[in-house]
Amino acid sequence: MIRLTGLLFALALPLSQAEDPPVQVVVMDPLALPLSCSCVDGVGQRRYDQLAAHLERMTGRSFKLTFEESLDLALRRIRSEPDFIIGKDAMVRFDAHRLKLSVSPLADLTDRDGRTTQLGVFLVRTADPARRLGDLSGRAVMLGPVEEAETHQAAKDMLQKVRLAKPPRLDSAGAIDSGALALSDGEVDAAVVPDYLPPLLVGCGKVEPGAVRVLATTPSVPGVRLFRTGTTDEALARRVAAEVTALTKRRDLLIALESARGFIKPLGQTAAWADWRGPSRLALTQSLPKKLPKSLRKIWSAKLTGPAVAGPAATESRVITPDKNSEATRDLFRCLDAADGSEMWRLDYAAAGDIDYSNSSRATPVVHDGLVYLHGALGDLHCVRLDTGAVVWRTNYYRDYGAKLLTWGSSSPPLIVDDKLIINPGAPDASLAALDRKTGRLIWKTPGHAAAYSAFVVGKLGGRRQVIGYDSASLGGWDPATGDRLWEHVPREGADFNVTTPLIHADQLLLATENNGTRLHGFSPDGKINPKPALANGSLAPDTCSPVIVGDRVFATAYGEMYCLDLKDGMKTVWVAEDDMFYDHTNVIGGNGRVLVWTNSGDLLLLDAAANEFKPLSRLRPFGDGKVDSMSHPAIVGNRLYLRGPNELACFEFERD
Repeated sequence: MIRLTGLLFALALPLSQAEDPPVQVVVMDPLALPLSCSCVDGVGQRRYDQLAAHLERMTGRSFKLTFEESLDLALRRIRSEPDFIIGKDAMVRFDAHRLKLSVSPLADLTDRDGRTTQLGVFLVRTADPARRLGDLSGRAVMLGPVEEAETHQAAKDMLQKVRLAKPPRLDSAGAIDSGALALSDGEVDAAVVPDYLPPLLVGCGKVEPGAVRVLATTPSVPGVRLFRTGTTDEALARRVAAEVTALTKRRDLLIALESARGFIKPLGQTAAWADWRGPSRLALTQSLPKKLPKSLRKIWSAKLTGPAVAGPAATESRVITPDKNSEATRDLFRCLDAADGSEMWRLDYAAAGDIDYSNSSRATPVVHDGLVYLHGALGDLHCVRLDTGAVVWRTNYYRDYGAKLLTWGSSSPPLIVDDKLIINPGAPDASLAALDRKTGRLIWKTPGHAAAYSAFVVGKLGGRRQVIGYDSASLGGWDPATGDRLWEHVPREGADFNVTTPLIHADQLLLATENNGTRLHGFSPDGKINPKPALANGSLAPDTCSPVIVGDRVFATAYGEMYCLDLKDGMKTVWVAEDDMFYDHTNVIGGNGRVLVWTNSGDLLLLDAAANEFKPLSRLRPFGDGKVDSMSHPAIVGNRLYLRGPNELACFEFERD
């Protein structure tokens, strides 16, 4: 890294503010002016003093900036815990973890191109014969410092995935520019540095123009962020976050920060669709519009090769979509940039085998706290890092637990409960199991029946927190702490295929299956289900469509019909609509007084949840009039709608109400 001595910008404290201590801000951004150089116009000269002056005017508080390349050095200088930290995500988290300092992101800084992420680049000397990463077999490669995600871990992961005849000789740089300098001096064959660094090295005369070239680029990772610490005043944190995310019209500050849009809300600030059926698996979002335009505006489209079975998970910045190679021999999970659909990383592994309805993944990816859980139809479960796709741990239900492959494949997405990952291998001694979600270590397993196809849910019913879901023979509740089975329920007409997801609603449980219809069950004070339903409707009997509840109404499809039931009126049918588009699998999403319907045939409908007749407000075919055949559940993040078509994942945009 190009380092200058850390400077302290001590802003004058107005007399009117004397009673308030200054707001302590540690700046670790390597492109901040005191930490970089001024050799290249517009790069490495971020003026955070101007941002601090703006915040002083807007908040009436004094802001004191401390510029250091590490949190350790900064804390030694200010001798207290800072209120805010600005720096690269991986570096701040690395130092904070080591120092046992609690930090959480408030905003992401966009760069001059509008990105909130950063990349690493593999550099080689211009005359080097290497043309791809595979050419680095057995050669000396200097990675970035261990705390630099894009130049260290992401680069190491790339090298591990490349089939090299001989492992490269890896070393880690002490600073982000050390590798480039060692490369220039002939000490190593390749070096990994941040993508913004080469022009600065040339501009400062540390690398000769044209002496090095880029061999490959690493996946992007979160970039510079504004963090609050665990001791930051709540009101102050909200005010600062609001001010820094309102800089888009302050051209002077955008120039000072070398930024296209200033700070924006970070990953997770907009409700993500990070699980099956979204938050809490309820298929509810307040992002549904009141109306749809005559045609949806397509933002981008990403080509896919497998059948449209499992749906995507999405956050503000990333979209994770399951896929399959065209020969149906390998599972693919692609991480796409939410901005333009470009692929950021992929997980690719052998997964051949015959299953009805293809052997492509059925389970929506689960994204949680920087990790992603990816489940294939043949029982493979991988935990990978959200930023790089690096595998953290993996298991296979059939190899590691002795379960038998299901007729329609392993389908249940794993369930996050605290720091446990609940899975359903369906083995005799491991019908359900709980793993440490960070390590994959087995915490408990419980004997029972073979697995079913439904997703599990967690909630408090009858005053007891429990995991609820189906196995092949029954519905059950399990204690998430121990795995003990609390109760078992076999409905009157016997077991079903058990594909649909149970819904927790007002301390009751809504079930809807093909042999037993739709039922609402209460619970006794000991947390056990009342086997006799409080309400029932035998007409709505879906085999695969999980219902959604909007207000006091239930919506789902079954065998060519769509139903609306009224919970306030004994679960009687309000209306039923017959149409061939409802015959195959259908996904329904509710919220904001609306119901969004996505059919297997590619029809997108918007309904008024309060209407007493089936009269769609809108009916569109986003992928045109051709055959679509999509069972994939949509994902909605803000005003963006992600739909899986026959050979693509497309990002559409709702009009804002």
